[in-house]
This record gives sequence, C-alpha cells and structure tokens, in this order.
Amino acid sequence: MAFSSPRKLPRQKSSLRVAQLIEPTKIYPCPCCHQGQLRLITLTEAFGCSRCQHIFAITPDRLHIEQLAVSYPYRKMWFWNGHQWVLRRENALQGSTLLGLTFSLGVVLVVGFIGAVLFPSQTQLLSWFLILGLLLTLLMATAILLLRRP
Repeated sequence: MAFSSPRKLPRQKSSLRVAQLIEPTKIYPCPCCHQGQLRLITLTEAFGCSRCQHIFAITPDRLHIEQLAVSYPYRKMWFWNGHQWVLRRENALQGSTLLGLTFSLGVVLVVGFIGAVLFPSQTQLLSWFLILGLLLTLLMATAILLLRRP
C-alpha cells in the first residue's frame, strides 16, 4: 500500500533577504527588544522605540535603519524584508578581516624576531624583514582604528 505525503511548497529564501523600502508612516516592531514599536519621531527622519527608547535613523536610500548608539563601535544596521528586521553584517566582517590580518602579521613578526635571535649570522636580512613587518602591522592597526570610528 503506497501513500503519498502531502506536497511541501519550497520556502522562498530570496524574499527573506530582499530589502523593502521603509515607510516613515508605518509602525514597525523594534529590532532590539522585539517588544516595542518603532514610530517616527516628529520633524525627523528617525524612529524611536516605545519600549527600550533606542533611536534608529533611516538611511537616505530608505532601505536600512541604523541604530544610533554612542557606546558601540560598530553601528548596527537592519533592513526590513516585509516580515521582520534582518541584521546587516558587512561592517563587522571588514573589521574582523583586518584584525585577522594584523594578528597574522604579528605572528610573522614574532617568528622573525625568534629567527633573528637564534640565527644571528643572517641578522641583516631578518632586520629588514622585521622593519617591513612592523610597518605593515602599524598600517593595519591604523586601518582597524579608522574603521571603528563612528
């Protein structure tokens, strides 16, 4: 006896990742506390939560809202997909990539320093290598600090 299971409709993932225009006249749920409602603050293009008191600015393209927080180094941005807010994670990835590069350059510097101590006969080549690595590490650290600026 063969029976067929009910046919399941495929879930459309593309609609979950598509940003829709944010209408200032609508009321949205809060992406932070999930309990309050975002309402337009009078005479501004910003939303305020009725529960957690966070303030969110609307980007000029009206596709994202950005949390206005002074204490958080990376600003969080969300887009509305029609059902819920989806966190946009591009800024954090850039900072993580630069942090990883800086860490790996630091490891290269440590290995070069240990090589200079263990093999002092080839110190001139290793000293240039250490100076180059130090400059690259300082450059990467400066880039990380510039990316963290609000």
